[in-house]
Amino acid sequence: MTQQSEAVGHAGTERARITAYPWDTGRDPAVDLLRGVAVVCMIIAHVRVWAPTDAVPVKLTLLMVNNVASPLFALVMGVSAGIVLTRRRHRAAGATFVVRNVVRGLILIALGVLLQQLGTFVAIVLMSLGATLVVASPLALLPVPILAVTTVATFAIGPWVNAAARAGLDPARVYGTAWVDQVLQWLVLSTHYRVVSLLPFVLAGVLLARYRLTVRTALTSIGVGVLAGAAVIVLRLLGHGHGVSEIVSGGVPDALLDVALAGTALGVIVLLARWAPMAPAVTVLMPVRAVGAMALTAYVLHVCLIALAQRSVLVEDPRAPYEHWLLYGGGILVITVLACWAWWRLLGKGPIERAMGLVTDRIG
Repeated sequence: MTQQSEAVGHAGTERARITAYPWDTGRDPAVDLLRGVAVVCMIIAHVRVWAPTDAVPVKLTLLMVNNVASPLFALVMGVSAGIVLTRRRHRAAGATFVVRNVVRGLILIALGVLLQQLGTFVAIVLMSLGATLVVASPLALLPVPILAVTTVATFAIGPWVNAAARAGLDPARVYGTAWVDQVLQWLVLSTHYRVVSLLPFVLAGVLLARYRLTVRTALTSIGVGVLAGAAVIVLRLLGHGHGVSEIVSGGVPDALLDVALAGTALGVIVLLARWAPMAPAVTVLMPVRAVGAMALTAYVLHVCLIALAQRSVLVEDPRAPYEHWLLYGGGILVITVLACWAWWRLLGKGPIERAMGLVTDRIG
């Protein structure tokens, strides 16, 4: 082989190494772990209402778990969309990518509406996530620099859009049951989850995936999280935010706290998953990875288990602290994780994920 051909071969190998994505050869453990942690946090956030504790450290920890769940899940949903755009096998782009995700979003909305009929105290996130996926899909195709600007812009204007909507619309619509009211809740009015608030996290997830979710991007995510956390502290010292003033879901202090928690959590989890010495820990966390691999199934399962638990407790307020909260709450968490782990090991893809794939993977 000549010196020139060796140089060309080396350049080709180097280029392939640089452009390789962690998910080119199969499932990325970091992504499954991220998604699994987000779902586990959601479950804890839901069953925590039964915990009869006034201990400040415990309440603070549960508050952090509650606040990190939905933005972290939205981030990972964006990462998943970015994976579809960048993976070597079964890549989808252009109109096919958009249509598939619009259909996925509509399925999430329909599934969320069905779960609402169970009458649990859980604020179902699937409708807002589905609507966010519909809105985010065409934006995910933007060139990276424009997508980055769009992500920052949606985060910056989100709190003001939320505030304007609540000020300009009838307050009764926040809890209205008419279809138009429910759609407005999914978009801007809900006191829990809104497209306006989730959209920047989904777009940020797409960006992270398009930058290959490397150690560098993980460190960048941590850096953004730390800066957002510092802003939360500054606002608190100025008399705004947690512990010193009213917190409105989707307001500036709340949005910054979401960025601080979700950005830091994502960065730390990716760093651990990418660090070779932590491979045994990643292996031990296989049940959590299984939850991440079949996150939608896990979400539906735990809501159904909560519905069963509510009916067995037989109290007027199903959200009231309960003497046997650890049995019910811990049982729901353990059953969900172990059921997902067993299914994943024996049968692979989750039943709801498989059914959704049968519909959307045929598009295009």
